[in-house]
Amino acid sequence: MRSVVGRSLSRWAPIARPGFRACRLVTGHVAPGPCDRCRSFSSTPSGTTLGAYLERCGANWGDAYDVEPVQQDAESRRFAWRIEMPSQRLAGLRPGDMLESPTFPLPGGCRGRFQLFPLGDSLDQVAEGLCSLYLCADAPVLENFQLRLGRVTRSNGASKFCRLEEALADGFMDISLELEEHQVASSAPKVEQSLFIEELQRAEWQLFQASSLKNAKVVQPISSPPFRFHHVLLGDMYLELLPGVPHPEHCVMMFRCRVPTMQLQVTLSVGSSFSKTIVALGKSTMEEDLKQGSFLQVNLEAPGVLAEDGSLTVHCKLDQVLAIPRSLRELIPKLDERANWPKRI
Repeated sequence: MRSVVGRSLSRWAPIARPGFRACRLVTGHVAPGPCDRCRSFSSTPSGTTLGAYLERCGANWGDAYDVEPVQQDAESRRFAWRIEMPSQRLAGLRPGDMLESPTFPLPGGCRGRFQLFPLGDSLDQVAEGLCSLYLCADAPVLENFQLRLGRVTRSNGASKFCRLEEALADGFMDISLELEEHQVASSAPKVEQSLFIEELQRAEWQLFQASSLKNAKVVQPISSPPFRFHHVLLGDMYLELLPGVPHPEHCVMMFRCRVPTMQLQVTLSVGSSFSKTIVALGKSTMEEDLKQGSFLQVNLEAPGVLAEDGSLTVHCKLDQVLAIPRSLRELIPKLDERANWPKRI
């Protein structure tokens, strides 16, 4: 059976999902009461065995707040995210509690997200009343940018970004990212793509305007939509294409997995002339893969690589799972067994 992930642009756009809410588990103290824009989960978890167990251990279920989408301007130079932060919500937070934005597209076809720690990312910031803010991206494509939280602007994220009173304004925290104009103009070409998955061990990634990559003036990676091999617990995986390496008419293909210490043996192939088996290491960076030769190099001008319509098809096959973190290895059989239990009717 083949499932279609979809045909989309390589630069992902945030999708606002109405009614989507995030649930936070607060341990060791009673969470404050709900506000107008949140709903309580205090009665729901106790109806399950796991919920009852957690409550016996002293857990209390906090309130869920709306997760606002990240807004961007027409030129994709400025990205803004607003967080509702009433006094009762702030009182329920502790040092190290993180609020994370939805993902949003960055130049070069990669994705980014904001990570905010309203009371700091460590206990040291509590007495000083400091906030921590970081910009996370799945590829190092940004050089010069301005990151703003409330009334404070910096050229990078920081553990001691600003004071709490400088970040708060009328019960909200406003975060923004502003890029220099040249970074937006030098982004990778837009490429329409589709992804097919077969039996959790084969992926077919098709890029429909791949012929334009031979003339790309900027070397920026293009990522496929995420998919999952072998088992859903192994997390998101995706393919990545880097054009213009080592020559303008060449490109390299890489496989990405996000679980640290996990090792997968996969075979990448394009057409009938280019194929290579590699060992992909979880959390490996592009620089590390290039240094270790963990990639497939393709000549876009070779016969059979590009179709008549200029599209490029990359095949990825999972050959073997070499290493899985012990915690996941022990959890997978238990969940598989539970999935076979009789269903309630």
